Amino acid sequence: MTYYIGIDGGGTKTKFLLCDQKGIILAEDIQPTSHYFQCGLDGLATVIETGITNILTNTKLQPSDIATCFAAIPGYGDIEDDNEKIENAVLKGMKNIKFEIGNDTDNGLAGSLAGQPGINIIAGTGSIGLGLNKKGETLRCGGWHHIFGGDEGSAYWLACKMILEFTRQSDGRDEKTPLYFYLKEALNLNNDSDILVRTITEMEFDRTKIAKLASYLSELAKQEDKYALLFYKEAAKELFDIINTIRLNLNMGKEETSVSYSGGVFKSGRYILEPLADLFEGMNVKIVAPILPPDAGSLLLALKLDNILLTNEIIENLKSYY
Repeated sequence: MTYYIGIDGGGTKTKFLLCDQKGIILAEDIQPTSHYFQCGLDGLATVIETGITNILTNTKLQPSDIATCFAAIPGYGDIEDDNEKIENAVLKGMKNIKFEIGNDTDNGLAGSLAGQPGINIIAGTGSIGLGLNKKGETLRCGGWHHIFGGDEGSAYWLACKMILEFTRQSDGRDEKTPLYFYLKEALNLNNDSDILVRTITEMEFDRTKIAKLASYLSELAKQEDKYALLFYKEAAKELFDIINTIRLNLNMGKEETSVSYSGGVFKSGRYILEPLADLFEGMNVKIVAPILPPDAGSLLLALKLDNILLTNEIIENLKSYY
């Protein structure tokens, strides 16, 4: 029996999965972020080594039992001069296992459409899209650094808009809505200015910590807070621009294009999906729920790396794990 490891790296956590050649998942392990901007190259090597060690220990397997591994590493491919550094860091932790590195968009697309052509839009801590057409051509769009306003439509982007709106309502520049009162209670603010203590001092305006605050918007949308609903519409427009740019530049406009999604922003459900679908009305685009999550996408790419045909049996076995 041969085995495969898939690694789903992210800005918050890194997930390791092991399956057999039929797609039956036998073990998993969770480690901290593998984004080298956050953990450094030595930290990346440590995350990979720890996750691989735990997976092998839990299954009592040896490195020689692993046919291939696909590692989706955030930031890989973004800065060409850093690619070799990332590869060397991953190599240190791989224990001589044959592997291939890709960006964390690659496994998102592979999982969401089970290896078929189409577009995957990621809106988690950050945002980015990746498309694959029937010719096998790929294109990425978005994913520029958040510090100057990039990662549009992401959880971090939404959280920043929410915090800014709180300050406007505190000043009286905008009328007070449920957003103001909800944040004041949720963040335990004795004074409105304490929001600076919470976000800048306590959270150090850390991207990951701030992004988690976006979950409040979903609750506010349920209360029909007009700003929460507006921000989701604005996020949908940003994600639409990413998707449509990929669609047009990959010459996918004349055929029905499947668009799937991943990332925490989509946990808000209809509040993001409905305005996104409205923007595609009249276009040859079908928005579909993801077939598999990104971590299973890494396993599909590991199997593909070993020339394993991705059968319905494999897809169903993977789906049964979730």
